[in-house]
Amino acid sequence: MVEFIITGDHFEPSLITERLGFNPTGWYVKGEKVGHKELYRKETCWFWDTGYQESYDINHQLNEVLLLLEPHIETLKTLKIKHHLNFLFSFSIRVLDNETPAITIEQKAIHTAYELNAEFDLDLYIM
Repeated sequence: MVEFIITGDHFEPSLITERLGFNPTGWYVKGEKVGHKELYRKETCWFWDTGYQESYDINHQLNEVLLLLEPHIETLKTLKIKHHLNFLFSFSIRVLDNETPAITIEQKAIHTAYELNAEFDLDLYIM
């Protein structure tokens, strides 16, 4: 699964949805309680993900995210500056039966991340 995550101290998640023109997979607001625990969100977040998919190359899922974002790069850059946002491409990789996928980030993704001043995060789960 690949997620594109937008975080910030204070912003309205519906503004991101409106400006990008598609719904997020989820969102939450700073200060909200996390489940039934005595924990509270430390930031506001808007995210879209591919959901878990069987694959031997993370670029299949990453390219799905990039295609969705491509028409909105300038909008994202403007939102980032105006609302002091952070962008993250997060990979959640489940390894079954020791069959690991190719974990190489292609130039197109590196270029997009550079344009957006975004980070990459990889989580690997051996099942």
